[in-house]
Amino acid sequence: MTASERKNLSGNTWDVYLYVLTSREPIGVRDVWRTLKLSSPSLAQYHINKLLDLKLIEATPEGKYRVNEAEQVDALRSFILLRGRLIPRLIFYGAIVSGVLASYLVLWPFRWDFRDLVVLVISFFSVLTFFFEAYSQYKGLRVV
Repeated sequence: MTASERKNLSGNTWDVYLYVLTSREPIGVRDVWRTLKLSSPSLAQYHINKLLDLKLIEATPEGKYRVNEAEQVDALRSFILLRGRLIPRLIFYGAIVSGVLASYLVLWPFRWDFRDLVVLVISFFSVLTFFFEAYSQYKGLRVV
C-alpha cells in the first residue's frame, strides 16, 4: 500500500474497515450506517467504495461486503484476529512471561535471595510493560 493510499484509510474509512474486519459474516451498507452511526447510508457507501478501490474489502454475490484476505494493512500486523476480535500480540507475550513467573514461584524453592528478587522484579516489570503496551495499541485502534 502506497503512502497516498494509507492517507485514504483514516477516520470513518478506518472505522468502516475495522467493522468489516471484525464482523463474523458479510455486512451490508445499512449495517455499517447503523452500527457506526454515520449521518446517511450514502456516506457509509462512500467509505465502502473507498475500501473497494483500495482492494481491502470485496463484494459478495448477495450485495454485502467482507474483508479481502489477500490484502493486509500494515498497522494490523501486530494484532491477531480471534473470533471477531483484534487482540494485540503483546497480550500473548505478557501471558507467557506471567506463566514463567508463576511456575518459578510455584516450582522453585523461594528463599528471597538476590536471584529471586531479580527474577521477581524483571518478570513483574516485563509483564506490566507488555500489558500496558498492548492496552495502548488496542486503544489506538478505536474498535467498535
